[in-house]
Amino acid sequence: MITVAAASVIFASCSKFDDMNNNPYALEAAPAQSYIHPIVFKTEYSLVNVYRNTTAHLMQHAVSTSTESTSRVVGNYAIPEATDDDVWTTLYIQYGNAFSMYDIAVKENNHTVIGIAAILKAMTISLITDTYGNVPFKDAGQIASQKEGGSVTTRYDDQREIYRSIVALFEEANDKFNDPAATDVDPICDLMFNGSRDKWQRFGNALYLRTLMRISNKVIEESDGVFEYNVQTGEAVDVRNKLAELYNCYVTGSGNYPMMRGIQDCALVGFSRYNSTLNTPFYSITSGNWNTVAACETIARRMLPTTEKIDEDGQKYYEYTVGLHASDPRWDCYYRKTLGAPTQLKHVDFFNFMQHHISKAGNSLVGRMPNGLTASAITQETYDLQNADHYSLINYSEQLFLFAEAGARGWVDAAGSPGARLDLFKRAITANILEWAPHNLTADSQEVQDFINFKVNTDTYSGKKFSDNPVEAILTEKWVSLFFVGIESWCDYRRTGYPVLKTNGPAAENKGILPTRLRYPSDEAYRNVQYFKEAVDGWLGGTNNMTTDVWWADTQESRDIRLKGRQ
Repeated sequence: MITVAAASVIFASCSKFDDMNNNPYALEAAPAQSYIHPIVFKTEYSLVNVYRNTTAHLMQHAVSTSTESTSRVVGNYAIPEATDDDVWTTLYIQYGNAFSMYDIAVKENNHTVIGIAAILKAMTISLITDTYGNVPFKDAGQIASQKEGGSVTTRYDDQREIYRSIVALFEEANDKFNDPAATDVDPICDLMFNGSRDKWQRFGNALYLRTLMRISNKVIEESDGVFEYNVQTGEAVDVRNKLAELYNCYVTGSGNYPMMRGIQDCALVGFSRYNSTLNTPFYSITSGNWNTVAACETIARRMLPTTEKIDEDGQKYYEYTVGLHASDPRWDCYYRKTLGAPTQLKHVDFFNFMQHHISKAGNSLVGRMPNGLTASAITQETYDLQNADHYSLINYSEQLFLFAEAGARGWVDAAGSPGARLDLFKRAITANILEWAPHNLTADSQEVQDFINFKVNTDTYSGKKFSDNPVEAILTEKWVSLFFVGIESWCDYRRTGYPVLKTNGPAAENKGILPTRLRYPSDEAYRNVQYFKEAVDGWLGGTNNMTTDVWWADTQESRDIRLKGRQ
């Protein structure tokens, strides 16, 4: 899309064909808004791939059952070098694109597009630094605007300094969106929000809320909650006050920081099995390989009622009771496998196969269908994780979980009463259920109500009620809800220690520590020699390891709770 837009601008502006010899097909000639969808799509494309290959296994959402992939046992923290650079190589490209987009938008004096570019810059660099810790930031951005022959070596910036800029970008985005000159953008350039300035601002503030919660424990521990985001001007935020302001904007529907109002505001990135340019990264995986990733017992025990039993050899095991109202309605959406389909059948042929194996009544002749769907309804792609018609950058339910946690921690008084935080908790779970299974459920469905009551009053996973430890209950249910949402569940675990996960199993490497960061890509050691060595010898203590906490995760609370999984 960018190339076509750039070429059309250049051809329209040339009075002679020879004029094209002056920097032909220059990307910077494209309008800033033409960058929006390519950045959004490629970022989400990368994130769902990282989730499937890494996050799901680290966070015990999934376990590999393949006997042929013993060299890639991410769940045991034996992470191969090829996996280390998955975020680095893909998202630095998108950060560079967002940097260029921002510069062009400033030249165009387009307030809305400046705001969107600021959000995309903040989002992409936060994903990179949250994965690795201290990373190239200021120099990395400058590379995007360099001409041929410029330096490609980049200094590593301290994560605290990077987050100063991230907060500043969100503040700038709101200033631009709130300007009377801000208007919608061309819908053809924005397939996620159809050009809506309003929805972009709400999305940006949901990310801002995520960011403030990410740094909150560390900033409160370091400076009683005050975070200076502009050292030159002295501008600062008190994280608790800012969280309260965001919550007030959400409740009242007014103010300078409009928030997501409901499921309709979820940041959904569209994919399509009918268009090769919009295929998922899993499109060509055979069903046999796709189904070698199965539900981990850890999350199965959270989503399904279990009874602890002892087998004939005296070993403890859990018996699952599927089908009761206490079962999680999302289970068949998360872990769906149509039994009877040939193992090596490719997705492109799956639908034709199913259409030839349906009874006159519309039922599958080869195995059960998920959540009561008939075989003829298999084209409802929401249930098809391998080739879904959308994945989410951030959901409305996550916003509710974040507010619930802030209230439970006593940071937002209006959300801090037992009734208010419990209501947010219940609404967050309900919203996530409907984000996954909207076809046959509503908030008032008996199945949803029974499940919510079960989670509040009886939890067979932790043995606790919501009132026993609201923060743990909120974060553990949030962990379930973050299925296929990039690296967010991993970030929450490092930030808070929740959910409490056993990490020192007999096959666990990395000293039994669930990785606190991914290693810098190996080629940095010879492509960026000086600054790579400074980073490794500096904050990493001499080794490019997976056990050093990133800045915002280095808190006493987080360390103490994570330690429980190794005891």
